[in-house]
Amino acid sequence: MNPLNNIIESLNNYIKTGDTFRIKSVIEQIGIDNVIKEINLPSSEKYKENFETNFHEGLYNCLKHMRFEEFKELVEFSVKFDVFVDVKRINGRFEILSELLLNCIEEVATGYQTSALGKIIEILHFFNSYNLLERIFDNNELKVIEETKCYTVFISNLKDLFGYVSNSLIFYVRKIIPQNLYDYFITEENMYYMSKDQLAYYIKNVFFNQYSIYGLSVKYLGSLKEFLKEFRKNQEIHKQNINKNRNLIEFLIKSKYKIPFYGLEEEREEIVVKKHLVSLSNILKNLEKILEKDNYNFYSLSMVLLGGIGPTGTGFTYSTPRGEVVEICSDIKENEAIIVKYKQFLKMQFLRRLEKEMKRLQMESFIIKRIIDYLREVLNSTELINYYKKDAIFSRIRNFIGEIQITQPKHEEHFIILLEKISNAISVILRPINMKDQFIARMELIQEDGIKSEEIAKLTSLKGKSHYDVLRERVFYQYVVDWFYELYISRRFEKD
Repeated sequence: MNPLNNIIESLNNYIKTGDTFRIKSVIEQIGIDNVIKEINLPSSEKYKENFETNFHEGLYNCLKHMRFEEFKELVEFSVKFDVFVDVKRINGRFEILSELLLNCIEEVATGYQTSALGKIIEILHFFNSYNLLERIFDNNELKVIEETKCYTVFISNLKDLFGYVSNSLIFYVRKIIPQNLYDYFITEENMYYMSKDQLAYYIKNVFFNQYSIYGLSVKYLGSLKEFLKEFRKNQEIHKQNINKNRNLIEFLIKSKYKIPFYGLEEEREEIVVKKHLVSLSNILKNLEKILEKDNYNFYSLSMVLLGGIGPTGTGFTYSTPRGEVVEICSDIKENEAIIVKYKQFLKMQFLRRLEKEMKRLQMESFIIKRIIDYLREVLNSTELINYYKKDAIFSRIRNFIGEIQITQPKHEEHFIILLEKISNAISVILRPINMKDQFIARMELIQEDGIKSEEIAKLTSLKGKSHYDVLRERVFYQYVVDWFYELYISRRFEKD
């Protein structure tokens, strides 16, 4: 027996289990060309026949055990081996997906592991990107898909989260996931609620109004309509002082929340007062877009100065495409990270202006480059947050400029001007910064067209997740739980 046959047979088994590590080992051992040549020999026909079947079984095993990276690698190997992957031949892919998603739902429901909400979207994204949701639809199902496409904000949300939006993705999110929620929460007994009505109501109307995820706190504050009503009222009240206050106004909003008790058929009302800091120009500049129906964006509205959900009573508010005001804040570590990023922005802004100033003074390009490169290195990210190192940093810069000055005496006056500007800039870059300063700076950038209001949420992040990610994922789940609730009500009436 040809020794290669044993190797090919082992390869076949590795493919069947989706063991990409050992597949790579075989390829490294005998070379991809020899593998292809061997499996195409007449004597290896039995191995060739099994290859496609084994590839699909290997893909199944990778999915079942959430070995997504190995799934990707196996698909790449199929291309090398000239094997056609047909997703319809991956048995049980929908059952696997339902099981994976139900595991995530259980993590949220029993352990309040809310990051599993993001895991659901990641799993769906993976299945969608490899067309694993593809299926044939009957006329009734096609009708559901076409009706769902009328929810323009939802379709925009799917495009934002998943990129490619197929009929299969729409149908799965519209019908299958709500059914999974129904099976988990309604079919099974729940120890925390006296009735299924209360549980279904809580999932739809309460859960996504106040929760924590990715180290971020999220809270629904009320309708956009009510927020803008208070804004307009206070705009008139503060009209005389707006220019003095850098286009900023502060006002209080009282919000009322109904809080259900676990296991009881009653609710209590909580009243919360929050002080908002608002940029007049930001709101007025974006007002039409904020109010525009079906406009899928999240606009920065205010900073909560008092009564916020953050560790120091602060927070940031955004509008949603569903006409809401949502506050997001984070732990102290994120606030520190935001401040570092803000100081990095100040540094880059200063260096651009300094470079422009040196060009205006007609300094030689090689001197400009040396100074900018040196400052970029000295004002590094680790020192940006340490104001007490200012004197040491400036001393190093002054010595460096002095060395250049010796060889360039004709620029002596310019160097004196530069040192003064650099000293002032370092004071700004390294000074202690609070969240209010950062918010005001961003509002001024919006006023100057340096940034868009809807980009603010993307700039604030923690552990790879931004406020924008939280807001768009929340919109996704709002539609899902709405359809879950519709399903629950329809089934309940059927029973009645």
